[in-house]
Amino acid sequence: MNNSHFTKRINRLGAKRPLTVARLRIAIGIWLLCVMAVLYASGHGGQWAWLLALGTVVHFGYAYRLFRFARRGSDPSAMLG
Repeated sequence: MNNSHFTKRINRLGAKRPLTVARLRIAIGIWLLCVMAVLYASGHGGQWAWLLALGTVVHFGYAYRLFRFARRGSDPSAMLG
């Protein structure tokens, strides 16, 4: 299985149920924010903060794009370019 095949499968999942996948990505982003808060509160968040923040931004960004796709009802490949 090559990378382009894998990417197409992921895009199809978001294309079939974009609102469900977007809500899941928002939930994961909120969970990552909670983990980051717990790590900072315990004093161990310094080395992991940028990774958790990056993961949160990626999940929120993809959720935003999926919500836009669901509202427009257009081709998912148009979102990539």
